[in-house]
Amino acid sequence: MPHWFGISILLGFLSLDVAAVGQFMVCRPIVVGPLVGWLLGHPEVGLEMGALIELIWIGDLPVGAHLPMDLMVLSGVSVAFTCELLGGNYPPEAVMTFALGVTIPLAALSTEVDIFVSKFNVRWVHLAQRMAMGGHFKTFAWINWMVTLELFVKGFLVAAIGLTMVHFTSGLFLLFTTILNGRVIEGLYYAHWLLLALGCSAVIDLLVEKKTIIYLILSIVTIMGLAIFYHLQDVYLVSLALCAGFALALFFIGKGEKNA
Repeated sequence: MPHWFGISILLGFLSLDVAAVGQFMVCRPIVVGPLVGWLLGHPEVGLEMGALIELIWIGDLPVGAHLPMDLMVLSGVSVAFTCELLGGNYPPEAVMTFALGVTIPLAALSTEVDIFVSKFNVRWVHLAQRMAMGGHFKTFAWINWMVTLELFVKGFLVAAIGLTMVHFTSGLFLLFTTILNGRVIEGLYYAHWLLLALGCSAVIDLLVEKKTIIYLILSIVTIMGLAIFYHLQDVYLVSLALCAGFALALFFIGKGEKNA
């Protein structure tokens, strides 16, 4: 995969935002996707995939001991793999769906690695406590640097291994396009729109309230108007589907309140 080293370095640095530096949200898919896409010459693909991943997993939050799926790895690796496969005459939506499907297990595995690293870092805390009790307070500084370096190396290795593993699945994608006469590619194409519907339903579930629904409807109508003006048929259809989804959600909310 071209530029795999640079992408791994980027994802390694972005992984620090999750637990070590700032929490500036630069590790979110809506940021990671366009960055990786820009590096590979397809920023529009990165933006679309980052937004799709953000929509689907928008409600999966780190609450208590729960760690959500590593969306940074999912978005970075899947966008890079999509850009690699876009060289052929395949529908971009089908390529995106395939790349997302083969990357999800790697993102789940990355979460397990995060859990292991968190347990291992408890030893660093105990070491710092022992050194502080002995009067060696400068120990905290170098332990912080060691943990930061450790997290960067973890992010880099996970990204590099993930990019390598998905690269070897490109043969499976080529198998779908040749031996199976493209039927699977057609299915992947339509599955992309089902994923978009899933993401929109997740947003509707989180945001539909009578106090804010008017602003949501106005924003969608605005997007729909721009899509008509610029002749963007796909965006127009998605906006229309969102309006219908919000309207149905409001109907069932009102019906539930009446029955309560």
